[in-house]
Amino acid sequence: MQPDSLRSLQQSLNWIDELIRAAVERARVAGFDPTDALRGLVITDDEVQQHLANRPLDGLWAEEPVSEYLQAMTLDEANPLRHLVEIFQLSPLDCQILLVCLAPELDRRYERLYAYLQDDVTQRRPTINLVINLLSGQPIDRFAVWNRLLPNMPLRAHRLIEASTEGLQPNATFLANQLKLDHRIVMFLLGDSTPDPRLLTAVTVAREASPGAVVPNAVRIALDEAAQREAPIVFMHGLRGTGRHEAATTACVEAGLPLVIVDLRALKDLDMPYADAWELGIREAKLQYAGLMLAEWDACLDTNDMQPPPDLWEAITRFERIVFLAGTEPFEPLDSMRKRRMLRVSYAMPPYDVRYSAWQDALADHNISADTGIVDELASKFKLTRVQVNRAVNTASDLAVSRGEPVTREDLIAGAQAHSSLKLGRLAKRIVPRFQWNDLILPPDRVQVLQEICARIRYSHVVNDSWGYAHRVAAAPGVTALFAGESGTGKTLAAEVIARDLGLLLYKIDLSAVVSKYIGETEKNLSVIFEEAHQSNAVLFFDEADALFGKRSEVKDAHDRYANLEVAYLLQQLESYEGVAILATNLRQNLDEAFTRRLSFLVDFPFPESEYRQKLWATHFPPEAPLGKDVDLMELSDRFALAGGNIRNAAIASAYLAASDGGMITMSHLRHAIKREHQKMGRLLDDDY
Repeated sequence: MQPDSLRSLQQSLNWIDELIRAAVERARVAGFDPTDALRGLVITDDEVQQHLANRPLDGLWAEEPVSEYLQAMTLDEANPLRHLVEIFQLSPLDCQILLVCLAPELDRRYERLYAYLQDDVTQRRPTINLVINLLSGQPIDRFAVWNRLLPNMPLRAHRLIEASTEGLQPNATFLANQLKLDHRIVMFLLGDSTPDPRLLTAVTVAREASPGAVVPNAVRIALDEAAQREAPIVFMHGLRGTGRHEAATTACVEAGLPLVIVDLRALKDLDMPYADAWELGIREAKLQYAGLMLAEWDACLDTNDMQPPPDLWEAITRFERIVFLAGTEPFEPLDSMRKRRMLRVSYAMPPYDVRYSAWQDALADHNISADTGIVDELASKFKLTRVQVNRAVNTASDLAVSRGEPVTREDLIAGAQAHSSLKLGRLAKRIVPRFQWNDLILPPDRVQVLQEICARIRYSHVVNDSWGYAHRVAAAPGVTALFAGESGTGKTLAAEVIARDLGLLLYKIDLSAVVSKYIGETEKNLSVIFEEAHQSNAVLFFDEADALFGKRSEVKDAHDRYANLEVAYLLQQLESYEGVAILATNLRQNLDEAFTRRLSFLVDFPFPESEYRQKLWATHFPPEAPLGKDVDLMELSDRFALAGGNIRNAAIASAYLAASDGGMITMSHLRHAIKREHQKMGRLLDDDY
């Protein structure tokens, strides 16, 4: 806290001391004795006569109203109280009330003094009655103090002071309410700019511009107008991660303002009513002398008319400085009497040429040399904003310095992946790809199709952007592939190979968490998945997809209707997805025909014949594995019709059997492991095996 601020508050306490000293003296003159054991229990004739002698509504302690209130204090630039007056348009009487409530927050001796004056050791906070008695004398003055403490007046409307009924009887009067200064206001008066701790998870204060952020002209126009007249509202519509926060922050910082970002979705998780939460968030922006961004704007909209709560909208339109609304859904206010204009700024993932330029600039800023092929690969694979690209290069540089080596292609890809991660929680699991092309044991034509999938993604920017197909023919630059085949034929492994070859993140969607029996929940979960995936260009892997993308049925009841809506919604999402969506199924015939028509690729994974089974057996024994001389992989391949997954399980099981039985993998161990694998599949083998 600044010394000048502390000196101003000390002057305030001196003034309160004078008020209390005068009140105590008047109480003594009036015969007030809080130690009287019978006080309140016995009312004497003398006391009755004394009460009758007083005029109605006269204060017990005050003789004259406070005429001039610390004018020098409210003119002092160093006094935080002056700033509160400016921010919330407080009157001189509001300031007096506020200081009376501030005193016990700064010095506990005031608790004892207030308890003495209120004749109750438990009432250590000032009641409304005490404040009225301290600050007023004539009836009109008493009503003036009363009026300033009503819920719609600044002190309580802005939650500077709380009027508590805790511990009071249900029929207690308004005068009995205890007043407490809000803790955030106490800290503000002490010179602390830390945001309200109750909002810690939902409110942040941005004070530094984001490197590489692009500020749209509409935002600059809004700030220019804010300097001359009432600032417009700026609605920033687009996907998360498209640079809205960075642009708003940079624009505000350039204009000399910090930016308070209030996450309206996170506010719902706080332990307080939603209206209280957003009111405190907006108040924080006022205390910080900042611009205001309401992020996750969709979270506050009513599902019927897509409008915010009326009180919230009114608070936004009354906010003195620029307001940004960041949402993913379209929004148009229905307030026909609105005085503030609303500018619209649309945000989308930057096209390939912008991403290419962003990577070039970021690498140059870090003195990292990379050939055009690597830059092209990064720009085409990862749909990142300029800010995210800067962060990715920072991460890559950190990784290289940690090893003491120059930045490599792998570092840059790792950095890009780190800033492309999806926030899907329970809906999906990230898989780290381990396999390469030589790990795939498939017919050559199937491998060729998988390589075409990779080429489609790798060169999508050429066909769609450079050659203009995105505007003429292609519905979307993404790829939707169906992998059909029996369990264990390599569908998941192929998805890993594609993700590793492209250097993209791979997420396996948990259908048990996505599909819900409640109407509308499945679509909501799918929306979360695709919205997040749009920003990372991830590979989405839907295993056993027929459970989600099954055939649409004849509508017999409401459940059938909504089940068909789920399929239709998913088809719509797949058509607009710009990444790779891989759907795996064991039962191709169960898929809806409309769905299969929308596929970019359909790959059948055949059950492996003897030749491929022998290759699969060979790949599942590392060179270090101690194979006995009697092991005949050709015999195993010819004799046992197993899929790749079953062969893997049997190979691993035989190794553990051998480790516990002499340390050499023999044919006996392999036959035993194969027998167990058949038992799991419900098949029987001859006793010889």
